[in-house]
Amino acid sequence: MRALYEIDQDILDCVDLETGEILDTEKLDALQMERERKLEGVALWIKDMKAEAAAVKEEADKLTARKKALENKMDGLKTWLLMALDGEKLNTPRCKVYQTHSQRVSVTDEGKLFEYIYSTTAPGMFLRYKDPELNKDEIKKAMKDGQEFPGAVLEETESVVIK
Repeated sequence: MRALYEIDQDILDCVDLETGEILDTEKLDALQMERERKLEGVALWIKDMKAEAAAVKEEADKLTARKKALENKMDGLKTWLLMALDGEKLNTPRCKVYQTHSQRVSVTDEGKLFEYIYSTTAPGMFLRYKDPELNKDEIKKAMKDGQEFPGAVLEETESVVIK
């Protein structure tokens, strides 16, 4: 991908291009260029990577949509193939096609089903439980309002905004 901004090669030489880790802080600090140009170069590089990440996400979204379209086509073709075979088998040197039978549960009223399962003697047998997940946004709001949570602290962080 072509860079949106020209990044000074001396700055690039101080950074591992794969990980983004600064390899030589002293060398970066000692670069003989005005401070503003050096800071601008690093900020422009970050903007360039942000644009590349957005392009990668856009391409991933396109590929996901393409995958879904292909899966839908396959489902339609499988339906047609099953209808055309009419229970017969197809066996050629290049493919083998036959119909299988299976069963699955189709839930028509989830509320009624949950009510019934909870009334049985062993509801855990029919349910799967996911591990609980902390809602850190709500915990943060409560902590800002003065509530204390053992095992959690509010940390001050710093970040850089680049536009």
